[in-house]
Amino acid sequence: MIKEWYFSEGNQLCHFRVAGLLIRNNKLFVQKDNNVCALPGGHVDFGETSAVTLAREFKEEIGVDIIVNRLVWVEEHFWKWGEKNAHQIHFYHLVSLKNDDDISDDFNETMRDNKGITLQWLALDKLKSTEIYPEFLPEKIGNIGDGVEHFIRNKW
Repeated sequence: MIKEWYFSEGNQLCHFRVAGLLIRNNKLFVQKDNNVCALPGGHVDFGETSAVTLAREFKEEIGVDIIVNRLVWVEEHFWKWGEKNAHQIHFYHLVSLKNDDDISDDFNETMRDNKGITLQWLALDKLKSTEIYPEFLPEKIGNIGDGVEHFIRNKW
C-alpha cells in the first residue's frame, strides 16, 4: 500500500501536495532551498484530507500547531523533472498559527526533517524579485478572493 500520494512508473511521476499560506505583518512564511522559495507543506498521505496533511506537516517540519482556515487555490501542474513527465495536483490553504508567538518575526531555522531547507519570513514586497513557487503567487497573494481559484500550468 502506498503511504504518500506520490508514485512513479516508467517516465511518469504523479503526486498530490498541499501547502500553507501563512501571512503576518506583511510577510509570508516560506521554505527556501538554495535561492528558491516555496510554501511549506508536503505530500498527502493516502486516506488523509489536505487540511489534516497540512497540520501534520507544519507540526513535523516546524514544530507548530496551525489552524487551516480555508482552501484558496488548486493547481494542476505538468512539467519535466529530468527525464520524467511530472503531474502534480496542489492545494493551497490559508493558515494561521494557533499561538502567534510560535514563530518569531526573525525566525530562520532549518526544517526538522530536511536540513537542506530553511524556513523564514519573506517580505511581501520582495516576492516579485524572488524565485518562488507557485509562479502565480507574487501576482495573486494580494488578491485572494472568497472562493477557490483553479490554475493549470502545462510545461510538457
